[in-house]
Amino acid sequence: MIVLKDYQQRVLDSLREFFRLAARERDPDAAFREVTRRTFGETMPYWPVSASGLDRRMPYVCLRVPTGGGKTLLACYAVGLAMHDFVHADRTVALWLVPSHTILDQTADALRDPRHPYRRALELACGAVEVVTIEEALRLSRATVEGQTVVIVATIQAFRVEDTTGRKVYDQNGSFDEHLLNLPADRSADLLPGADGKPKPSLVNMLRLRRPIVIVDEAHNARTDLSFATLGNVRPSCIVEFTATPARERTPSNVLHRISAAELKAADMVKLPLRVISRHPSQRDQLLAEAITLRADLEKLAVAEGQQTGEYLRPILLIQAERVDACEPLRDRLVRELGLEKEWVKISVGRLDELKDVKDIASPNCPVRVIITVEKLREGWDCPFAYVLCSLKETRSATAIEQIVGRILRLPLARAKRHPDLNCAYAFSVSASITDVLAELREALEHNGFTPAEAERILIPLPQGMLPLGVQPKTMRVEPTEIDTTAAQVHVAALAGKVRIDTATGDITVLVPLDEDETEKLAGCVKTPEAKAKVREAVRLVREAEKAFGGSGKTRAPSPYEQQLDFIVPLLCVRESGRLFEFESTFLLEHSWQLSAKDAALSETYNPRMRPYGKAGLVDIGIKGEVQTHVIQESPEADFVGTLHQQALQLGDTDEWPLERLVAWLDAKIDHPDIPMGESAEFLRKAIRGLMVKFDIDDPSMLALDRFRLRDEIEARIQRHREGERKAAFQTFLFSDSALAVSEERAINFRTMTYEPSWCYEGGFQFKKHYFGPKPGELRESKLSGGGTEEFQCAQFLDGLPEVQFWVRNLARKATSFRLLTSTDWFYPDFLCRLTDGRALAVEYKGAHLYDGVDAEEKRAVGAVWASRSDGRCLFVMPTNGDFSAILKAMKSQ
Repeated sequence: MIVLKDYQQRVLDSLREFFRLAARERDPDAAFREVTRRTFGETMPYWPVSASGLDRRMPYVCLRVPTGGGKTLLACYAVGLAMHDFVHADRTVALWLVPSHTILDQTADALRDPRHPYRRALELACGAVEVVTIEEALRLSRATVEGQTVVIVATIQAFRVEDTTGRKVYDQNGSFDEHLLNLPADRSADLLPGADGKPKPSLVNMLRLRRPIVIVDEAHNARTDLSFATLGNVRPSCIVEFTATPARERTPSNVLHRISAAELKAADMVKLPLRVISRHPSQRDQLLAEAITLRADLEKLAVAEGQQTGEYLRPILLIQAERVDACEPLRDRLVRELGLEKEWVKISVGRLDELKDVKDIASPNCPVRVIITVEKLREGWDCPFAYVLCSLKETRSATAIEQIVGRILRLPLARAKRHPDLNCAYAFSVSASITDVLAELREALEHNGFTPAEAERILIPLPQGMLPLGVQPKTMRVEPTEIDTTAAQVHVAALAGKVRIDTATGDITVLVPLDEDETEKLAGCVKTPEAKAKVREAVRLVREAEKAFGGSGKTRAPSPYEQQLDFIVPLLCVRESGRLFEFESTFLLEHSWQLSAKDAALSETYNPRMRPYGKAGLVDIGIKGEVQTHVIQESPEADFVGTLHQQALQLGDTDEWPLERLVAWLDAKIDHPDIPMGESAEFLRKAIRGLMVKFDIDDPSMLALDRFRLRDEIEARIQRHREGERKAAFQTFLFSDSALAVSEERAINFRTMTYEPSWCYEGGFQFKKHYFGPKPGELRESKLSGGGTEEFQCAQFLDGLPEVQFWVRNLARKATSFRLLTSTDWFYPDFLCRLTDGRALAVEYKGAHLYDGVDAEEKRAVGAVWASRSDGRCLFVMPTNGDFSAILKAMKSQ
């Protein structure tokens, strides 16, 4: 069974919501704006495609996933979402575009392998699947296309007429004669004609007929005007792009959802931080020796890890040589002078690619521990065992270093290791300036999908706690006798958590940049000139590292998190048999209720006979089983979605659909883990029979033609009943004699949590009290339309209150955030504060236009109960309309 990471599920939820809204509202622009409003807190502009053959109302969205985030796995699920929730079909043709032939072979092999997670995900999402390449697609039978979902893996070049394969795509091909038999009369004009003026049997016409779903998997060259025009030749139903680096100009990518470095780190997908070691070019040999020693040390840790967990891990060192002709002499040196086994070292450059003979680099029988390259490794090569990069080139191109850096980011098995050093990546570099090295690596990270701000601002765990990627704490060791303990007691206290001194071991750690006065105070804690020099060098490295990653390099107070201060917020719980359990949705469904006893009548606006096509009319099945449409009136404007649904219907299953077959189909397509199958089936029968009586329908097959809309209507009806039952149960918990309780026995402590914002504050205000540092997550200072946001004003207000010790921007829909249950969903208050008197304050800001709504009323109610059950330890406030006086009033209450 495939278990998705939380962030992956959020991506797919956004995509599903987009497709459902686009299908229902028949407008991808409106759907995109609504989903981005919920995801990013602000409506984002939608850029329709503009190319020959592509309708401007065809959905085109992009999912931004950095290197190591699992783009291909998400793409597998995306095919099913597009098919079921937008195209409204039980099977489809998908065109899966990749950037190169190497990646094509790799992707096709994985999608075909029944043991591979990609194949399992594809089958979970789509049912039966056939995966083919373009060459194999030229021989596709009609039975194959109509019997299961067909995924064609290709490059964009394969559809260009000037390409040899591309010509075959457009050429007349007898294999496709049968695909054009019994062609719906209104589809002929959609297909390319042959010499006789009739639709030409060809692969491209089969695709135009089937309206393929297009998946663009990191195919950057598919974004050009020429490539979009090429895609227009196959008349896609939608385009979904997966990339680490969305386009921003010419044809901007419509980024529907983006994943941050913090989310990947929290999900154990990547090795971060990227620890950097730099030496002057004159010390190249020493740098290489240090990299080899580090790899060996990591392997010792990996062996210990394996003894504890059973996981096999063999850290690999990637060496970037200066030139191609230097690779073999370098291997000889590694063997002769540094004692490595020759079979441990492989070279991967141009024609000399020894990696191609390595069948399984992750096998315990594989000896490879070092790989030497120059510009890049073999395309498609992927090995999470790669931990260390050592670049011996003093001058590097951005593209060369970015590709190699991407190789060392993936965390083996996407599972955190017990030893923290195995959760990090390491980069050794020859350079006269650490600043240049870090700036170069920052650019490389950007090309792997991380934002410029993330390197410095995103908080990620280190052994000392969570610190920004660029601010790598520097620890130096002196003899314990060299530490002036009296001076250390005075100065460390004065430096307020910016440094740590362990007088027993002699370890001195600089956590954040120090100014000159602070540097001298720290240097005064040691006695000898040599120790003082070590201190000053450590301070310099920390300062330059932060500057290289976008920081000021100036001294600053460490955040409360860096000081490891507790930030405890009690949860709202239910007390049962003397134990506390978090108050969550299962408590609302514990009382029995019968769906089968509920009213199954659907919305008055739903009419299964009147499907909203581009041509409004009736749909029926003819005596031969064919789909028939009877036009009543022409729409004044063509309806892309309606026309697409009509075309999918014409090509879909026209077999008989007895009542029980339709019931079983609906039961499988509607998610209802809280409702027994017998209950749901009886409700579905009631709904179907009610429609048949209401609209004088004799054969359930008529309803089966509209089964996707019917699914959505019935699902919405079930959800209304579910919410009604939950609301009734929820209200009983709000009574004063309910079992709800608040105690620090069950609480969230942000000191132990991973802060994983999808994006960070980028304004100019310097927050001083935010728990995780000066850049809160998911907070906007201004709207795209202009003007400041009220949430930002609320954050400013809290940051300036003397009664607030520190606060955090609470992230919505993140597993590590504080939450309260409502009758419909989880509620994540906007801000949580620790007051100087020890109390916890939750603040949920509501705009004036939302304050009196049912949702806000329920949030106020549950917030009030949380506060009232805490014996005065917790406060809840919902300010509105820019008036924050309620916060002051609540803090004064006792």
